[in-house]
Amino acid sequence: MDESRPHLPILPPDSPAPPPVTVSANNEMRTLPISSDAFKGVIEKAADRARNNLASTGKIQPTLFFVYKDNTMKVVSLFFKDELQKDGLIKRIREKALAENASYVLMLTEEEHEGHMITVLSGTTPGMIASACIDYNFNKETKSIASWKISWLNKPVPNVFLDDIFDRTD
Repeated sequence: MDESRPHLPILPPDSPAPPPVTVSANNEMRTLPISSDAFKGVIEKAADRARNNLASTGKIQPTLFFVYKDNTMKVVSLFFKDELQKDGLIKRIREKALAENASYVLMLTEEEHEGHMITVLSGTTPGMIASACIDYNFNKETKSIASWKISWLNKPVPNVFLDDIFDRTD
């Protein structure tokens, strides 16, 4: 294991659904389960797509995954220059998810945590949120992935692009 990576609270790979997490919404507390076998499968499928992209391009980039009831997946790379574009993108993600009746929306990001870069795959579906950390080693010389491991996080990582996609009524 790479000791330079931060130590995040994780669940063993074969663990059942983690305990619920309490979140605040509209000054009202409610408990949401953060995983299920189906949701874990969707996250693993998105991670496989990210791994294939890493193998072909040599990098991880911000990516959205829209997953539908028929198990099809649309993949969208994200690029924005400023806060105005970011705000517009957040709105368009929600509109697309609702207009196309997506069952799940996931986002792959690299984020700084305690001074280290980590790769996080977060997802949402009506009534559920979950996050996983992807620990990998990519050899730039041989353009190959030396290791790839998904660790389920006990507490979902907040993601402004995914917040309230299915929970708002406006």
